[in-house]
Amino acid sequence: MGSTLVLGLCLLLLSPFPLAFSEKCFPNEKKALLQLKKDLGNPYIITSWNEKEDCCEWYCCVTCDERTNHVISIDISSSIPDANLSGPIPPSIGDLPYLESITFHKLPNLVGPLQPAIAKLTKLKSLFITYTNLSGPLPGFLGQLKNLELIKLSFNNLSGPIPSSLSQLPNLGSLQLDRNKLTGPIPASFGSFNKPGPDLMLSHNQLSGPIPASLGNLDPERIDLSRNKLEGDASMLFGSKKRTQILDLSRNKLSFDMSHLTFPKKSLIWLDLNHNNIYGNIPVSLTKVENLQHFNVSYNPQLSGQIPQGGELQRFDKYSYFHTKLCGSPLPPCNLKADI
Repeated sequence: MGSTLVLGLCLLLLSPFPLAFSEKCFPNEKKALLQLKKDLGNPYIITSWNEKEDCCEWYCCVTCDERTNHVISIDISSSIPDANLSGPIPPSIGDLPYLESITFHKLPNLVGPLQPAIAKLTKLKSLFITYTNLSGPLPGFLGQLKNLELIKLSFNNLSGPIPSSLSQLPNLGSLQLDRNKLTGPIPASFGSFNKPGPDLMLSHNQLSGPIPASLGNLDPERIDLSRNKLEGDASMLFGSKKRTQILDLSRNKLSFDMSHLTFPKKSLIWLDLNHNNIYGNIPVSLTKVENLQHFNVSYNPQLSGQIPQGGELQRFDKYSYFHTKLCGSPLPPCNLKADI
């Protein structure tokens, strides 16, 4: 009797069919994932999402918490554009209440608006949706997801204004909305982000109006507002005590005096101001910046005077200073300067 029982247990443990109680995945979360797969057209990229297997063991695109076994991450990414996945983000994504991270990347047939059901995901820390054809407005409900640390919605077709409610996110470290079709101003409320404030990557949109003076209250490491229709002053973004690494304001309609700006000596590596209406002189303080790797003030026709000698400024060729009234190395000497 005893040996029969032991033999039976051994056979059970060696069976290719796992015991029902061994599955870590929560049934309601597995159901939501399978519905999401169905609504996306059962694409090959998530073919491992099989109802007969534990969703925490699927080899692609799902991560469960090691302690609680709740689904905490979905990452459906392709190294090349994958057209097999199609449709809008399904509402079933909102039935995964423990999600901390959502990633959709290089999925050109992912369309429609940012799914309203995402508003239910109060634990969400990372929203990363890039190189898709998502369209429609940026929803204000994102400002209610207080745990968000990263919003990266680059290379989509989002349109309309940037919601001011995003400034209510206390933990946001990076806001990347570049390469969309966003319009309107940068919200003045952005000056009230918790310091130092998130990196602001808003380039390649159709943003217009002045840069809010309140942005001077922030001190992010990266600001890229290039290729918009912004105008007026941007001097509030500069300062010797800031920790700025990258500041790109190129190809706007900005107009301010560069003469008295100061710069962080240690951190600044990228400064691009080309194609604006900046005037005055290049300040000598820029020669004190130690690690400048990219610099461009070209196509600012009212920028004048001698290029300060020293520091990194002579490392850059004449095209960094092209179509200005500047003179001195690497341009011709001031008394001999020809029209360029």
